[in-house]
Amino acid sequence: MTHARMDENIINASLDACLHEAQKGNTYQARKLHEILDSMLTERELPNGRLWLTEHGKKLLADMHRQLSHCEGSGKNFQETVLDAVQLKPHPTHWHDTSTYLSDLRVALAVATELREHRDAGNQFNVDQAIRAVAVSGEFPLTQCEIREIYDDITSSVSGFQEISSH
Repeated sequence: MTHARMDENIINASLDACLHEAQKGNTYQARKLHEILDSMLTERELPNGRLWLTEHGKKLLADMHRQLSHCEGSGKNFQETVLDAVQLKPHPTHWHDTSTYLSDLRVALAVATELREHRDAGNQFNVDQAIRAVAVSGEFPLTQCEIREIYDDITSSVSGFQEISSH
């Protein structure tokens, strides 16, 4: 353990990068933003230093809290307001119908298959490498970022999927 605080500029740059992508609708980066904020609040130790709550992080949390505290109403409108406030609003075309879900599931299964092939070949478990291989294959007309977002959405919402693809 290093016990030294991580550089404030590095932490703030990470927050800004995640926030920028989250505001563009990237749910993977929105989740990562919240993971960083959680790690900052708990002062989690990382290999390159201990995270801590910077002034920038405090302002970001305060802004999210302020937006959430002013939420009114119920139902769809309330849900939209909350999701907007925490930058976790799903992509507009996210699983509106069964065919979209099945298409996304096929993409995630392709990544899981790559992971299994890597493991069976004795290689290290590397999601980024598997996603790159799926993107290069050209089977799906998607960027690596889009494949990553779909894979993360499926693994976070389909019970046991991540365990299946890692074993």
